Amino acid sequence: MDGFSRRALLASAGTLSAGGLAGCLGGGSGGNGSDDERECSGEQRSVEVPLAGDPESDVTVTAYKDFECPGCGQYATEVYPDAVAGYVEDGAIAYDHHDLPFHGEWSWKVANASLALFEETGVGPYYTFVEEVFQHQGEYSADNVAGLAAELGAAEEPIRAAIEDGPFCEQLTESAATAADRGVTVTPTVAVNDQQLEAPGADELREAIESELN
Repeated sequence: MDGFSRRALLASAGTLSAGGLAGCLGGGSGGNGSDDERECSGEQRSVEVPLAGDPESDVTVTAYKDFECPGCGQYATEVYPDAVAGYVEDGAIAYDHHDLPFHGEWSWKVANASLALFEETGVGPYYTFVEEVFQHQGEYSADNVAGLAAELGAAEEPIRAAIEDGPFCEQLTESAATAADRGVTVTPTVAVNDQQLEAPGADELREAIESELN
């Protein structure tokens, strides 16, 4: 994640340091494709993505994000590099991206692409992808999503197939159900151990992490 973290931090240092983000309501809030009874078709498979950072850390930060939520885009490009990336790179915390596809078809398509990329390239490129793909938010297409995956070392064909076929639909449905069980209804929600912060700004999130580390 080093390359993306540095680029985004340089581009956005100081932005949203104090204020929070504009979160997106999930579940049955009427988002395109946000129905709770999504039907999955075709051959399904699942993968288990390891945590980034230090999996043995006493502090785990879990970010619940939707690839079509504008607030999640701000989190990925502004808050994460400022408030979280350094702790991950230093191995001070464990970090988990948790898919919560509420808001539209590309919420699902990008999430499927990310898991296919993990199969192809492993954990490092996966975590880079789930933050950096937001640069295409609002203009997602098979070309730009698969193109980013290719830049990170994946073959384009499996990524395009995942976008089209949704082979991780059942896994993503289970991921959304798990988040609902944890009371997550807004994206981005960032949990620092048991403390859930809805659409946090960088200062709020950094303070929560430091509190748990100390």
